[in-house]
Amino acid sequence: MTEISALTSAFKSPSTCENVDPIARYGNELRFQIRRDDAPVGTHIVQFNRGTDGIQVVAQSKIDISFLGFNAYSFRYRSESLWQNGALAALSVKVDDDGDLTNIAAKRENNELVVTGPDGEKTLPPGIFPTDHWNCGVLSSTTVLNTLTGNPNDVTIRPRDQEKLPSAKGPLAATHFTYDGDLVTNAWYDRDGRWVGLQFKARDGSTIVYRCMNCAALSEQKDQG
Repeated sequence: MTEISALTSAFKSPSTCENVDPIARYGNELRFQIRRDDAPVGTHIVQFNRGTDGIQVVAQSKIDISFLGFNAYSFRYRSESLWQNGALAALSVKVDDDGDLTNIAAKRENNELVVTGPDGEKTLPPGIFPTDHWNCGVLSSTTVLNTLTGNPNDVTIRPRDQEKLPSAKGPLAATHFTYDGDLVTNAWYDRDGRWVGLQFKARDGSTIVYRCMNCAALSEQKDQG
């Protein structure tokens, strides 16, 4: 009960993370700078479009790490998803992890989400959230769809402290959430349920941070009420 109360108090109202309309919440684009051990190495851009069959979301990541003037590591990620009535209806993901290619596809069929990935085909509950973070409805989940592997991950997501998070436009007031279990990561959301930050450990032990480039700063949040 304490965790439910803390989750509710992180947002303006208990309904903040229900049936999220990303265009009303973010506009048409959400942009992050990706930093590795506090040095910029790439970008993550999420674009939202309203179509005749639902809301289309395209997320793209690009990371390049150089050493002595040579490209030591590159990463490319692109996902395209379709959302209908607040739920995931279809998903297509392509990952190029320094030459290691992964393709994932998911589609809602007969009230199930059928996912095909490197480990074969799986049938998951239709209300499962993918790990693309923009939809704060994920925060009440105990299982998520990992969009890098195509596998379900069992997680415990807990709200932590309210913090001031750095961004391109100044400090952001946000609540810190931690993921533990099959997936370990940290995500931040503002009072309106907007995703504003991410942090996790890379395989080499370095710290990866997503810093928002077009989120409203504290002064703008106060002006907007």
